[in-house]
Amino acid sequence: MTSRRRRVTGRLLFRIGLVCLVQLLLFIMGMDLVRRSALEEPWRRGLERTMAYNVSEWAPLRGQPEALQEALDRVRRRLDMRVSLLGVDGRLISTNTRRDFAPLPPEQLERLGRERVITYTEKSADTPKDRPERLVAVAIPETGPLEAYAILRETKPPPPPTHMMALIGVMLACTAITSLVFAQTLAIPLQRLAGAARAFGEGKLDTRVGMRRRDEFGQVSQAFDEMAERITLLLRSQKELLANVSHELRTPLARIRVALDLANEGDASLARESLADIAEDLGELERLVQDVLTTARLDLTTGQTPGATPPLRRERVEAQVLVDKAAARFRSARPEHRLDVALEPDLPVLEADPVLLRRALDNLLDNAGKYSEPNTTVRLRARVSGGGLEVVVADEGIGIDATDMQHLFTPFFRSDRSRARKTGGVGLGLALARRIVVAHGGSLSLESQPGQGTTARVQLPAAPQA
Repeated sequence: MTSRRRRVTGRLLFRIGLVCLVQLLLFIMGMDLVRRSALEEPWRRGLERTMAYNVSEWAPLRGQPEALQEALDRVRRRLDMRVSLLGVDGRLISTNTRRDFAPLPPEQLERLGRERVITYTEKSADTPKDRPERLVAVAIPETGPLEAYAILRETKPPPPPTHMMALIGVMLACTAITSLVFAQTLAIPLQRLAGAARAFGEGKLDTRVGMRRRDEFGQVSQAFDEMAERITLLLRSQKELLANVSHELRTPLARIRVALDLANEGDASLARESLADIAEDLGELERLVQDVLTTARLDLTTGQTPGATPPLRRERVEAQVLVDKAAARFRSARPEHRLDVALEPDLPVLEADPVLLRRALDNLLDNAGKYSEPNTTVRLRARVSGGGLEVVVADEGIGIDATDMQHLFTPFFRSDRSRARKTGGVGLGLALARRIVVAHGGSLSLESQPGQGTTARVQLPAAPQA
């Protein structure tokens, strides 16, 4: 595993180093281009003007061979300028170089007569084949018909100053060093992220990156930690599902087995007395399976792709009828509790799945009765709110700890108090109720104080006007 990490890091460093090398090459090419355009070209233009000026000074000396030769030798000694003066017919007038420049052909003479100064190349035995010599021809006189001309070899521009080369070298070294440091700043957090992802994939669910940074790496680290936390909670919930469901199945199945054993022993009277218990136990099993299936069904509803048909059987439902039926079922199921119902007149019509919405209200009322003592009051309120329906279910029960509030809508979660009271259930009631409400475009919120009771508040949108 370590060698693999080193290979990955080495590849990353190699790629970043390669990018830096390309950057350095581009920088050098750019500097060379700048030198050519910003230094050599102006230098050449200045050299041509200097040559033209010197030729204009030599032109009057054509009738004085000795003075002309002395002027050419002087410019050779001081400026290392190699010059030859030729007539229009190609005859050599004077020169300060051992090499004889070839006379200009007629087409170049015609061009020189028009432009007065031209630059051209010429191959010779002293120059490489792929780099011909650059020459400059200057017309004599400056204006008028061409009488003669001077050919001068173009000298090379001076090299960059030594301090400039040193500065470029320092810049290149700094670029290389900063590139390596930058590569390390990328490789180290990426290694950390890869290690955390690999460890989490191996089953170490407590693995977190934990990078506290304000850049993109910090955002990726935070996103990974949040994802890991959600996945861990989901896996823990799924593991608890088997334990919770098996615990809830064990009791009714045991009672059914006892009843069947009694019937098998031939005690008809006890068998008949057990039929009601068997029916009740089968009802509990049916509700448990139905709750699990409904939760999965609503997960498909809230997570479906756009354009898919939601698995809700919507129809227009009178809110007052819905609440009245929920109240009647609660009174029948829990006669030991007092139910205080208050309904505003003219409650809106809902467009909803009546079976699912009735299940949500039943779950809220059942929780209110389950976690409150007998002979206490459960309050059921319904009113118009924001153009929709608001239903409030409040009890005077044991309440909920603040630490459990954030997990109440997690499937299969049960608070410690509910476990201690052996109230039963697998922790699907509130999760299922919320999924049903959200699937109908509404919201479900809880308010609770330990020892004072819990209030559930449901907001549902009204049906559009027909």
